[in-house]
Amino acid sequence: MLQACLNGRRMRDEHPAVPLTAADLAADAQRAVDAGADELHMHPRAADGRETLDPETVAAVVTAVREACPGVPFGLTTGLWTAGGDAGRRLGLVAAWEELPDYVSANVGEPGFVELCELVTQRGVRIEAGAWTAGDAAALANSGVRCLRVLVEPADAEFRDLVEGARLIEGALLDAGVTAPQLHHGEGRQTWPVLAAARERGHDTRIGLEDTTVLADGASARDNAELVAAAAALG
Repeated sequence: MLQACLNGRRMRDEHPAVPLTAADLAADAQRAVDAGADELHMHPRAADGRETLDPETVAAVVTAVREACPGVPFGLTTGLWTAGGDAGRRLGLVAAWEELPDYVSANVGEPGFVELCELVTQRGVRIEAGAWTAGDAAALANSGVRCLRVLVEPADAEFRDLVEGARLIEGALLDAGVTAPQLHHGEGRQTWPVLAAARERGHDTRIGLEDTTVLADGASARDNAELVAAAAALG
């Protein structure tokens, strides 16, 4: 499975094609799917471009993307920073969502991880559990959380070699008995070797302007669709 991560925390001063509004995300999502993406991941943005879990903004994004890409699974971030670092506030915002994505990404190492997962599971939303370190693998195994997949995210732990970091997290997950599918991704120029290594080991991958603005040869990517097409061509 190839997932397109459309925006993340990135702003337009880093790349002019970063989608921000609900309309931007819907149009970009459709182009990414046309280019070969199987699923989608995005970060809703407030009017000033900041990431947000605001129910009205989330509803606008979910509605627009569903209309543009019917039947394509997609997820939203629940990163704690989007709620000002307050786990209780995050829980309240997510509980107030009226339009729901297919899944959310939830970071194992953040406060309130289990409570958040219990809430979204009760609402019929599935979980991508973000594992940043080998220690997150044991924490996930002990949490009782059942997830759709595990996001193997070595860049968030600032491993210098992201391919090696991904291998360490992968091994720790297996040692801990976590058998959910894994989705590996990198950051910047290291995105491409991480994707290649993950494909060789049979894992899902993701690509998009959240992770990198450059193609494998270092050239600037035009947009998410070009990144997706390049990743799809890896086979």
